[in-house]
Amino acid sequence: MVQSENRLASVVEHWLPRMEVAGIPSVTARAVIERAGVWQKWLSTWSEEGERQAELGDMALAVGRHITAGEAYARASLFYHFGQFMAFEDLEAKARAAARKVELYHLAAPSLDPPAEMIAVPFEGGVLQASLRIPKGESRYPLALIIPGSDSTKEEFPAFERHFHARGVATMSFDGPGQGEGRSMGALRPDIGPAVQAAITSVEAHPRLSGKVALVGMAFGGFLALRAAASVPTAAGIVSINGFFDLGGFWGELPQVYRDNMRFSLGGEDVRERADCFTLRGCAPPTVPALILHGGRDRIFPPSEAAKCADICSRGAELHIFEEGNHVCNNIPWLYRPLVADWVAERLSR
Repeated sequence: MVQSENRLASVVEHWLPRMEVAGIPSVTARAVIERAGVWQKWLSTWSEEGERQAELGDMALAVGRHITAGEAYARASLFYHFGQFMAFEDLEAKARAAARKVELYHLAAPSLDPPAEMIAVPFEGGVLQASLRIPKGESRYPLALIIPGSDSTKEEFPAFERHFHARGVATMSFDGPGQGEGRSMGALRPDIGPAVQAAITSVEAHPRLSGKVALVGMAFGGFLALRAAASVPTAAGIVSINGFFDLGGFWGELPQVYRDNMRFSLGGEDVRERADCFTLRGCAPPTVPALILHGGRDRIFPPSEAAKCADICSRGAELHIFEEGNHVCNNIPWLYRPLVADWVAERLSR
């Protein structure tokens, strides 16, 4: 098997469950992967499928079928997202696919249930982007602020967000610096606390939000959420899903495909040196209740990192390591997603 085929197999091995829980049916995802065949065709094949789904959206919209159109545009956005998320060989092609992903999500946003309101967050003289979704009704709702990882973005989370909406919690999926549209502000930063606080401030006067907030971080975002917590002392709680304590401490164990991701995401001439900056060691600990989850079969971030994260939480942490879980436990979404949404809803109701 040639190197490009090994890379395709590695991406599928690590992230196929993630594609499925995001909203791409398994049969469809596998068919696209089979059509690609080799890594060199991955981005173009996924983009082609994205356009096919977008055309379905266009046809539905033309005859007034807004719900169907929204669903199709959201799927199309996901295909573009997973086409580019691990593609680093042609950064211009990656950027074009990422821009199309954002464009398609904007088309989907008004027809999602509940609809998505695009929020521009003023930060450092520019803006960061977020997607705010509030359950239907006349109440004022608490907010779960969702922090993506190194290669996920706000457009990936509609299926995850539904768990919160069903429990009376609004969601705000947020591209921080170095994430998604936040790439315009450079590479990932170890501490995105000021950006998270700016996102919260941007919606604090929203008439349908209660002002109560919890932080929820996915994968690399689990680390970022824990690191950011010190900047948001008013948060009701924090969730870290398959995050880590010290990236540099297990750098040598990372699979090659993820190191390629890190070269792009972390930036800098010496990626290993940059990785050492992404640590909770010596940082101000979270001062709010925490929920720490991890998959025992995570081959990217070691499960041992979860206990280290829990140990630094000054208000205590509820720790769950699911032995059968993979990276972000996406092979057992029926177990971890309701748990996270229940825990957040319960903290925000107090």
